[in-house]
Amino acid sequence: MTVIRPSDEYLEQPYYRHLAEGTLHLNCCNDCGAAHHPPSPICPKCRSFNTGWKPASGRATLNSFAEARHAVHPMLGPKVPYVITLVDLEEGVRLVSGIPEGMRFDLKVGMPLECKVIRFDEAFALPYFLPVGEGGA
Repeated sequence: MTVIRPSDEYLEQPYYRHLAEGTLHLNCCNDCGAAHHPPSPICPKCRSFNTGWKPASGRATLNSFAEARHAVHPMLGPKVPYVITLVDLEEGVRLVSGIPEGMRFDLKVGMPLECKVIRFDEAFALPYFLPVGEGGA
């Protein structure tokens, strides 16, 4: 599977370290409990600097999806068309994801999804969201 791999500097960050270990974690406020993404040292809801990391449930709902017919990067050219998804996690966070290469699903906005972390090497993995019962974790 062809993916664009972040630099090692980014892979050292907690978000990617947790994914490499096989779990999706979200940056959360220890004061108000709000989860947020992208990660930030300050809570966007209550402005607290008391943030940390918590495992996500992995449950999500499909908010939107599109089939890319033009590659956004030359490495993705051979993969066109590919599906890009926008998912709403149970924790109130919205993530951009996709459908793993070689998988096809009858997607419908509002359908329940579950996270499947796919590892590309020892230090790099990404979260994908698949229809419930179709291979999610």
